[in-house]
Amino acid sequence: MAIGAHPDDIEFGCGGTLLKHYQDGDDVIYVCMTNTESVDATIGKTIRSKEQLKEETKKATEKLKVKYLEYLPFKDLHVPFSFESVSKLESLIKKYKVDMIYTHWAGDSNQDHMSTFKTTMAAARYVKNVYCYEQIPIPRHTENQMRINHYVDVTDIFKDKIIAAECHKSQFKKYNNIGFNVKENLKTLAKFRGIQANCKYAEAFQIIKQVI
Repeated sequence: MAIGAHPDDIEFGCGGTLLKHYQDGDDVIYVCMTNTESVDATIGKTIRSKEQLKEETKKATEKLKVKYLEYLPFKDLHVPFSFESVSKLESLIKKYKVDMIYTHWAGDSNQDHMSTFKTTMAAARYVKNVYCYEQIPIPRHTENQMRINHYVDVTDIFKDKIIAAECHKSQFKKYNNIGFNVKENLKTLAKFRGIQANCKYAEAFQIIKQVI
């Protein structure tokens, strides 16, 4: 199960790894914590409508070979860490008998991402394997750097990860309008992690727990 606050978080953070799971015969469950339009809170402008959200995510998850797509009913920019968020996510974990989870990490600087991490930690307390993926490669910084201790070689399917990520056209447009090339940044990050892992392209994670 991959859990993201918003559509595109999962594709950017662990899309290649999910494709590797599919190749290994695993069922992949994609959980998006939000199910609303995306609005720039500072100017009130809609960045992505709910219809766009559904359309873009459907296309992306098809590219990632996701078997089950689930949305939780929370509002963009207002994802809670609460009884409701934990119980709804835990219900999905039990429904699919999940044994491995990928989610945001504790030091992420986006408020929805932080709430998603906390919700996941509470809901996944009985799940044996929990990993945190990196945040979107745009200008965000934190005083608590991610402790990378797990790598996945995604060299052979990296192009498919990018194809899935590019399904989120509204997000690529948003970042391009303020001068950031997400495709190039994803490639740069994957090459950097690949250098560390001794391969061409890699995705990197922080292990919360891993039972072998």
